[in-house]
Amino acid sequence: MNVSLPKDLEIRRAQPDDAAALIEHVRRVCEEAADTTPMTAEEFDVTVEQERTLLGDALGSENDLFLVAVTGGAVVGMLSCRGEKRRAMRHVVRLGMSIRKAWWGRGIGTEMMRGAIAWARGTGVVRRIELMVYADNARAIRLYRKFGFVEEGRRRGVVLRDGVYIDDLVMALMV
Repeated sequence: MNVSLPKDLEIRRAQPDDAAALIEHVRRVCEEAADTTPMTAEEFDVTVEQERTLLGDALGSENDLFLVAVTGGAVVGMLSCRGEKRRAMRHVVRLGMSIRKAWWGRGIGTEMMRGAIAWARGTGVVRRIELMVYADNARAIRLYRKFGFVEEGRRRGVVLRDGVYIDDLVMALMV
């Protein structure tokens, strides 16, 4: 699949200066992929300063990671692993990922997942990566299973989409 990766693709840790571009990315994903995103662009009301602080804090944390996928000078994907802060659960991170619809199926998600798993294994802290994914999002579920994530549970009717309640799956990978 790597043959379809953009030649200028850069996957790197997000920096505070990426805040505005990340906010724009999330808003666009909310508009483009309402069937995989549990909020509207209007509901995402994070300020640039709040995002800058979040990204800066993540850079100084041993169990937080924010990756951006950049091509053509634009953020087209992001992945976050947000770590638990309580001592007894610091080994657990919750993964979230989004890719602009025009870039689906190009290998960007695979590359970001590789980076996140390698990061987790190298932290000396993270032992569990967990996530939630809509039960009807077959593309994402295939990606997560490819990396060894297993289904641990189902949250029934957790999202209301177009008048229909949608389940999501709780999946995890022990690293």
